[in-house]
Amino acid sequence: MQEFRRFVRGPVGKVLLAAIILPFVISGFYGYFVGGSTGDVVAEVEGSKITRSVVNQRVERVRNMLREQSPNMNPALLDSFVRPEMVLDGIVNEQLILAAAEQSSMVFSEQQVAADIYKVPLFQEDGKFSEQRFERELRARGMNPQGYIQGLRQDMIKEQFRAGFMQTDFSLPSELNEQRRLGEQSRDIRYAQLDINSLRKQFSVSDEEVKAFYDENQGEFMRPEEFKVSYVELSADKYADQVSVTDEDVKAEYDVRKSIMEEAGAGDAPRQVSHILIEVNDDRDLEQAKVRAREAAKAIAGGESFADAAAQYSDDSGSAQSGGDLGVVSKGALPEEMEDAIADLASGTVSAPVVTDAGVHLIKVTQEETTRALPSLAELSDQIRADLKKARAEALLNDDVAKLEELLYEHADLQSPAEQVGTSVVTTDWVDLAAADAPLSLPQVQQALNSDQVREQGHNSDLIEVDPTRYIAVRIAENKSPEPMPLEEVSFAIRERLKGEHAMDKVQQLNEDAQKSIDDGADLAAVADLFGVEVEEQDGLQRGGAEPSMEVVNGAFGAPRFEEGEASPVALTRLGDGSVVAYQVTRVADGNAEPLSDAQQQAALVELANVEGQRNFRQVVALLRDEGDVELHPSRLSANQGE
Repeated sequence: MQEFRRFVRGPVGKVLLAAIILPFVISGFYGYFVGGSTGDVVAEVEGSKITRSVVNQRVERVRNMLREQSPNMNPALLDSFVRPEMVLDGIVNEQLILAAAEQSSMVFSEQQVAADIYKVPLFQEDGKFSEQRFERELRARGMNPQGYIQGLRQDMIKEQFRAGFMQTDFSLPSELNEQRRLGEQSRDIRYAQLDINSLRKQFSVSDEEVKAFYDENQGEFMRPEEFKVSYVELSADKYADQVSVTDEDVKAEYDVRKSIMEEAGAGDAPRQVSHILIEVNDDRDLEQAKVRAREAAKAIAGGESFADAAAQYSDDSGSAQSGGDLGVVSKGALPEEMEDAIADLASGTVSAPVVTDAGVHLIKVTQEETTRALPSLAELSDQIRADLKKARAEALLNDDVAKLEELLYEHADLQSPAEQVGTSVVTTDWVDLAAADAPLSLPQVQQALNSDQVREQGHNSDLIEVDPTRYIAVRIAENKSPEPMPLEEVSFAIRERLKGEHAMDKVQQLNEDAQKSIDDGADLAAVADLFGVEVEEQDGLQRGGAEPSMEVVNGAFGAPRFEEGEASPVALTRLGDGSVVAYQVTRVADGNAEPLSDAQQQAALVELANVEGQRNFRQVVALLRDEGDVELHPSRLSANQGE
């Protein structure tokens, strides 16, 4: 059973990560927001445009998500893994899926979306949905409720389309038995390996050969262009010692906060509200809605709980199953007609029918929020002092930021602008821009350093906002052209490279000789003699294994089955490092020998059906790519590249 799991989760799982999971992660409930951007169009899918800015934003979003999950991940590895081309491919797939789902008349109403949003823990306070927190969290991500709801609705439609393929497949016991027979199969082999690294040690390279190679390939041994970079930096920390806050300042700020809190408490305090909504729609006019609302009110008056009545009568799917609860609402959060009714309601009473654009409501105030008392001045003093110092430091920073932005344009160096804002110029030693340390390694700074304005024309950069309280401007102080590296620095690498080339030539010759010997009927022992190695054995190879090498394992399981008691013909395979292995299969043992319990059988059938469903969906996506209206412009992914 364990071998079967490895079989269905191994190579299949790796393909699924790239083809299925990653594009959906890229979507991430945020929609695609295609069209309407000023960026260059990098793809058009079924009439919808995808811009470079959208792809770049999505790239950064995925990279940030992976950084949060793996803080110690090598940044270069992360950048090479999450590439714009890969992200664009995922967006195109998702857009094709959305178009296919909509063409299939799949829908997901805003009421259904609302029901899902109500359940998101991120948007809840004290276990209940909070409209204020919902809007606050979206604003923090640069979104608005309408865009979020639309994006979520589209993602749910796409998920319906996926589920139609991925969750409807099934497997038969006969298919499972065959998969177990193959997936749990093991094979024994005999092999002889010609290791290129061992062969490399047999060769020597003279100093003359090294020098000749160095002279003939000078372009391969050049130091990269290097620079001395000057920069000025402004940060809020720099101004912390320049501001002071008196006790009088703290007292005045405390009084302001106290006044604001008292004013807020004197008006309409937040209340926890529930409602029953009777919609006015194509099937029900306003009068019919009022009649149904009165029916609900009569049921409540007759002893039915408001929560039960909401579940029975309310058309608000987002709140009906939670007793009609709308959470804690403040003034301005609901339609004016509802707020007027709430203002006159005592806690625990039910309103008369209230008409809004949405329909007819019955409203109940379930809890009055008590006004919290402001802590004492002594309790808040340290926090207020820190807040005031931070605000005043940031005010000074903002003044100097505005001044420095102008000075950078007016002066041909950084020294004068730096002096006028009270900071100093820092100049690095010689550095390769691609390997520079912080802060020059920051993406925004790297982009500025490699711009024509800075690198080619020698001007000051614009002022770069690294974060809301930190700004940097850079300038190339000096540059050093590429120059040859001394022979003594590269001689070892050249010597090893030449040894490798000699070894590779020898391996190629022996590989050809071995293939000719096998074609002439030579057995494995004869090939081993040709390689100068011993024949080795390995029993119990499993599919997907890595010993003695993946290439040999794959070759062994790709070999045709032979008669019991015989061995397969000798075959050759090249390994990734250039080594050669001659091998033959000596025994095949089918899996499926150990019967499964009913529970194991059912779990395995479900697992196999899931794999088949995923494979089928990959084929559907491939078909959509082949037949869909897709136009790609990958060269536009780089802002520096033309058509």
